[in-house]
Amino acid sequence: MRLQEPLVDLVVAPAQVWAGLTTETRAAAIELLARLAANLVTQGFDSTHTEISPCLHDSVTPRSAPTISTATL
Repeated sequence: MRLQEPLVDLVVAPAQVWAGLTTETRAAAIELLARLAANLVTQGFDSTHTEISPCLHDSVTPRSAPTISTATL
């Protein structure tokens, strides 16, 4: 199977995005970040941290050892 190469480079630096925004859009982004920061401070940093329960797959014993395919193309 032949993989297609992307037509455009998908990696874009944040500075490139910021430079392309209008003044109104920049102001809206700053306001949103300020609201998010205010909410984080209001709620407290400790309440934002939650422990993630272990994944079910971690406790399941594999049926067989993993193998590496030696097939050639």
